[in-house]
This record gives sequence, structure tokens and C-alpha cells, in this order.
Amino acid sequence: MNLGLSIASHSGLPPARIGELAGAAEQAGFSAVFVAEGHGDALALCHPVAAATTRVPVGTAVANAALRPPVLAAKTAAQLDQAAGGRFILGLGVGNAVMNARFGLPPFEPLRMVEEYVEVVRSVLNRGTGYDGQLFRTGVIPLDSPPARAGLPVWLGALGPRMLAVAGRIADGVILNLMTPAQAGQAAGLVRDAARAAGRDPASVEVACVVHCCLSGDPGAAAAAARAVVPRYVLHPAAPRLFGPGLGGVRELVLASDRAGAAGLVPQQVADGFVAWGDAAQVAARLAEYRVAGVDLPVIFPMPVGSEWGYEQTIAAFADS
Repeated sequence: MNLGLSIASHSGLPPARIGELAGAAEQAGFSAVFVAEGHGDALALCHPVAAATTRVPVGTAVANAALRPPVLAAKTAAQLDQAAGGRFILGLGVGNAVMNARFGLPPFEPLRMVEEYVEVVRSVLNRGTGYDGQLFRTGVIPLDSPPARAGLPVWLGALGPRMLAVAGRIADGVILNLMTPAQAGQAAGLVRDAARAAGRDPASVEVACVVHCCLSGDPGAAAAAARAVVPRYVLHPAAPRLFGPGLGGVRELVLASDRAGAAGLVPQQVADGFVAWGDAAQVAARLAEYRVAGVDLPVIFPMPVGSEWGYEQTIAAFADS
């Protein structure tokens, strides 16, 4: 199966349950399991995922790099890769200005930050002599035991053309999100063009795309759940470009903490752009569109329909598909 599963830290599930779902996904034939970072610690939650699985890659899609010094991220990734027997993928993003300000983080230039961050992580994993950049400077970083892989893969979450180009130049993979199949195809092309321009094999950069999913046999409930996804992301700086204009009222209600009211103002076509919803056949058809567009690994990201996140239902629906 060429399909990943992402489990949200903001689902509120206890770590042991997240591990159980990961193990069930592996048994069902999913090809990778990721943890998405909301207001939990995605790296910490990867430990039960690694313990509950034996074959599939496990990783973060994505962890907020701004919350962790790069040396700490590298040391944690090395331990997770050891725990997983060489199956860990470090997926990194930079968050967004609204979220990072809430976390008390100062503004930063994301492109320079993420490029140096990746270089520090690789220096630590390769047991280098240190790193001397504009933003990060380190000495030699000893590790308690050798990393399982010096070449542990680092994937970057990217939405805009400049970050997509950075991912193509330096990352082992890119994690797309909030995109229609057509937008994902265009993004994949930018990543591969950047890899080619940097003298890399474009096929060496894996293109994954998170696809939000509201699985239900009730079309009305599924469509409403899809609309409710949009307010979660409307404050992101990339939202106007990805979702189009006309969401000012949605944004205002989100800022006023009226998420339900905001969902009521979301046009269905905006939700339809990046959320796969409906029954299993409808969702599978939408996932196929991402593959045709050029995505190597669609990563299904179940979202609540009513009060149910539907992980078990989603895993069962796409078992060995």
C-alpha cells in the first residue's frame, strides 16, 4: 500500500492508544505512520509508535523546529531512530507567526533558519566537528552511542515556493499540506526542479502530501466536518494563496474564538479543495488524484466527524488497499 497515516497529537489520545493505532495501521498494510504536532510533543509521541511497529517508517509530519534547538532535535531523532531500528523520519516545519508568537517565540527568517537547522542536525548525526552559521553555532556534540544511521532522513514541511525550493535543494523529502491535487502537483514540480538545479536526482526527494480526511457514509455530516477543518488553518500566512480570497469573516470569528461560527461561513468549495470526504470509495478516488498529480506518498490525516476522529474506521477502510 502506498499510503501513510498521520495521527494528530491534538486528538488528545494517550500515548499508549496512539501506539495501538500505529500497530493496527502497520498490520493493515499502511506504508508509514506519522505524528502531527498540534499542542503536544510529536517527537515524544513517536516513541510508542516506534515500539508498536516493526516494519514501517515512523516520523513526524511535522514537528515545529522553532520549539527545539537543532542539537536537541538531532539527539532526540538519533534516539528515536535507535528505538525504531533505523525507521525514523525527522519531519520538520517552522510553524507560523501566529502560533509561534503564542508560544513566546521571537520572529525569525524561516528560510535561513530551516536551512541552518538541517545542517546542524546533520552535523550532529555525522559526528562532525561543529557548525558555524549565522544563526546557529555549535562545537563538537558527543552522543552517548553511535546513531543507527548518520543519514537519517530529514523531511521538510513546505507550502510556499521558496520553502519548496529549499526542500528540493537540501531535504530528503518534502511534506505538502492544505493543497488540492493540482496545487500538490505544482509543488512537487518546484521541489524536483530545485533538486535538479542543485545537481541532485529529483527522484531522491520523496514527495509526501498530508490529505485531511472526513470519512463517513453520511454525506451531510462528512461535508460539514470538511468545512470545520478550514478554520483550523485560516490564520496561516499561506491561507489566502492556498484557499483563495473571501475568508475574512472566517478569520475574524476564529480570532474571536468562535470556531463553530467560523465553520458556518466556510464555502464548501474551499473545504473540497484539500479535504477528502465521504465514504471510502470517494476518499480513495481523491487520494488517487494526488498520486496522479505527482505525489509519491499520500498521507491520510483523519479529522473528526461529529465527536469521532475515526482512526479505527479509517484504518479498516483502507486496509491493504
